[in-house]
Amino acid sequence: MLISEAKVFTGQFVKLVYRDRRGAEIKRQTEVFDVGFVPLYGPCLITDAGEIRLDRVVACEGVALARAA
Repeated sequence: MLISEAKVFTGQFVKLVYRDRRGAEIKRQTEVFDVGFVPLYGPCLITDAGEIRLDRVVACEGVALARAA
């Protein structure tokens, strides 16, 4: 995933599929706060689940959820 593609999801809830260090796919529903450059990791999605490297993202799809008040 490119940085320009990832910035579209900033501020949204997404269904995210990414690979961990061992190559296993992880599916998670998370909120994307920002897309940034993390030293030693490179470009990452900054989410409520932590920083996820863009080169490990397999799929990302927006989800229509409302934030709790």
